[in-house]
Amino acid sequence: MKRGSAALVVFLFSVAIAISVCVVPAFAKINCESIATFDYGGTSACYGEEIRVKTTINPGESGVKDMRIDILEADALIDDNSFDKTISPAWASVNLTQEGHTFFCDELKKGESITLMFNAYPKTIKESEIKVADVRIRYTQLGQRLEDWGEVKANLKKSFWFRYEDAKKRASSANWMFYVGIILAIIACVSLFIQWVGRRGKEEESEEMRKDFYEKLKNIYNRLESVEYPSERESLKMSVKSYMEEYKPKEGGEE
Repeated sequence: MKRGSAALVVFLFSVAIAISVCVVPAFAKINCESIATFDYGGTSACYGEEIRVKTTINPGESGVKDMRIDILEADALIDDNSFDKTISPAWASVNLTQEGHTFFCDELKKGESITLMFNAYPKTIKESEIKVADVRIRYTQLGQRLEDWGEVKANLKKSFWFRYEDAKKRASSANWMFYVGIILAIIACVSLFIQWVGRRGKEEESEEMRKDFYEKLKNIYNRLESVEYPSERESLKMSVKSYMEEYKPKEGGEE
């Protein structure tokens, strides 16, 4: 009896596992890829620095039905008039309709894809990266109602704000170098001035010494007149006079 009960439990457990495996869909995953391109250079025909979003959806390994795609605004304003859509392959019989930011598709088979494109304008350009929008997809795949979410992000590091900040930094750096150059030039001028003053002070001091020595020589020269021997007196006078000429002040002096 116990063996029979145990066998029954094992059997029921195996059946439950088999049912669960059958219920969970294989490859029950839709593929959604979004690319956001920021037109920081204003190269497109649109006004301002807009973000061009391209979202591509395909059902993966199993087709889907009753698909609803919601484009939900986040940190950017979506331009309602900028929506565009394409079906791939072009001959695929895909029925895709639009209501505002929402798209409806009756059926999307394996190998088919939908591409949605629109423009959005960032609510702020002071962030290096923003979330442009959320993409919510609800669909039926392998008998189950499923829901997937995706985020659309854009890089704004080349926005006008960041370019302006970079320009300010470069200008600030250039100004800093300019002022450093001025300071160095002032320091050099002051140093030259100090050296010139120092040299001039020494020259004036030297000139005073010359004057003093000259006066002493002059006094000696005049006193030589009292020397008894003329020849010796004349010799000494010539020597003294030679020294007097050598140390004669620049502004001159009386002999």
